[in-house]
Amino acid sequence: MIKTKLVGLLATASIAFSLPALTHQSLAQTPTASDIAGVASVVDGDTIEIHGTRIRLSGYDTPERGKRCGDMNVYQKAAFVLSDFIGARTVICKPQETDRHGRTIATCAAGGIDLGSHMVRSGWGRDWPRYSEGKYADDERVARQSEAGLWGLTCEAGLWSGRNYD
Repeated sequence: MIKTKLVGLLATASIAFSLPALTHQSLAQTPTASDIAGVASVVDGDTIEIHGTRIRLSGYDTPERGKRCGDMNVYQKAAFVLSDFIGARTVICKPQETDRHGRTIATCAAGGIDLGSHMVRSGWGRDWPRYSEGKYADDERVARQSEAGLWGLTCEAGLWSGRNYD
């Protein structure tokens, strides 16, 4: 009985540790001269700061400030999910442009895993094809089908800011 449980636990752990590499989009782990790299502070579910540079993560969106589902502050929860994923790892960002708020727009990764892919696949963000060209569409489909994160909540329809995600 104990041996059976131990084998089951080891198999589950093995699968869990291999899933991120198999399910999330990977990015280069070595920064180039034009990249922004360092320890990131999470501002919200789709914005970070590295060395004083505010970075809007490209191609996906998360609930805006004040969004709630019952007692859950989903704006804050999305930020915690991103923060927990990044941890103390170095984040490498590939800048694309600057938005109207002066933020650098970039695709970023921690441990070689695209932050947008992680957030959308975990259900705390959604693909924004207008900016992603569908880059995270598969991640969103997986999250919706498995009812991950926001997609598993009964009030998910009212959590997005009313933006056009087409």
